[in-house]
Amino acid sequence: MTIIFGLLSAFSYGFADFFGAIAAKKVRALAVTTISFSFGLLLAIILSFFVGADFSPETVVTGIYAGICSAIAISCLYAALALGPISIVSPLTAVVSAIIPVVVDVATGQKLSAFAGIAIALILIAVVMVAFVPGQDLKLPTFPAFIYSIGAGLGFSGIFVFLDSTDKESGLGPLVVMRVVGILMLLAGLVILWLRNRSQPVMEKELFSKSVLWLVLLAGTGDVLGNVSFLIATREGALAISAVLTSLYPVGTILLARFVLKERIAISQSMGIVLGLGACAFLALG
Repeated sequence: MTIIFGLLSAFSYGFADFFGAIAAKKVRALAVTTISFSFGLLLAIILSFFVGADFSPETVVTGIYAGICSAIAISCLYAALALGPISIVSPLTAVVSAIIPVVVDVATGQKLSAFAGIAIALILIAVVMVAFVPGQDLKLPTFPAFIYSIGAGLGFSGIFVFLDSTDKESGLGPLVVMRVVGILMLLAGLVILWLRNRSQPVMEKELFSKSVLWLVLLAGTGDVLGNVSFLIATREGALAISAVLTSLYPVGTILLARFVLKERIAISQSMGIVLGLGACAFLALG
């Protein structure tokens, strides 16, 4: 179950990133995230009626921490991607977001088999191969881009760690709280941007056009399904395995780009996809 839902989480996040990135090319990225987060919150609330949700003090506090981490992660990620290069920033963020939960899980007493340890190492290598696109004009990221990338990775790892710490009986309660906190922080960010430049609208009209809004809603759907899938994966198994599998999300983005946008996949990326799937099979055997 952990492997299945971990991979489902990875694909859902990749799905969200793909459609969110297309929408962000048309309108302000922060506005796209705010609307997709809001739609994701609505979906999380609807799902909670079927799955259940507990809002005990412990659940609320954990959800708040996860929400703060989510806002930091997304803000840093967009800043890092804007500074680039994406071919280094993206895999760096993904690897950091996977390694920290592994360290936390092992440090708190989780024992991993030799099979699992090897599979985790192979998946991390696969993540770098999938997300990294070689080129002749490749440039190293600037120091601010490097810091933002690390910040995004730490933010995502914080989400994983806090969601993992929630009680199984809390259902989707932590996710709902996390969404609410994340939206409030994103709205605060939009207000700050508006105060800096009041001549620019907080949200462009194009955001609600038919050509953009459906992209944003798809991104929100993928994001919340990724959250739910990860929550199930980590409650069924080890945090380390769930987080590492989820870090394979670039595979979903790249495959969608290949089949929807007809973009070419580099040989190294194809090898990374094969390695990642092979490592998942190896993990299942262990």
